[in-house]
Amino acid sequence: MTLGSLWQLLDLRTKRWMTGGTVSVLAGTGLGLASLSAFLASGRSDPLLLLPPLALSLGGGYAVLFPGISVNRNGLHIIRDWHQHPRSGKVLWVLSLAIAAGGLGTCVMAAIANPLAPGLLVWLFMGLYLASAGWASAMMGLGNASKGARNGEPDEARATVPSR
Repeated sequence: MTLGSLWQLLDLRTKRWMTGGTVSVLAGTGLGLASLSAFLASGRSDPLLLLPPLALSLGGGYAVLFPGISVNRNGLHIIRDWHQHPRSGKVLWVLSLAIAAGGLGTCVMAAIANPLAPGLLVWLFMGLYLASAGWASAMMGLGNASKGARNGEPDEARATVPSR
């Protein structure tokens, strides 16, 4: 499954939420980078400049994550069904974990230099992590649902009772 085939499977409302959330995360990251450069130039931060990147990054990240998780109604088992998920979903999932680990490491290292720096950096990484995890969940959920269905019937419709 690719992003193109995923896009065709999503309904219009989910597409809007996920696209709007992704754009919001990118805008929040851009504003966060601008406030980070101002922080590096002056050595101090203005809390009012931190609010727009915070709202855009976290709000957009959750706007992608929640519809991405809710795409699959049968439940998504990431570790247990790892071999069944599409490769693109796996790559996005690993990328989201790399963003989270890299962001944590960057915030810890930045705190050594200046205790105010992690407050600026955390919103940059958190929004990107949530958005990539949302897209990965949507890809794995839809890929798992499309492989698990036969003749348009969900897995529960094909389940049989052992005594029959």
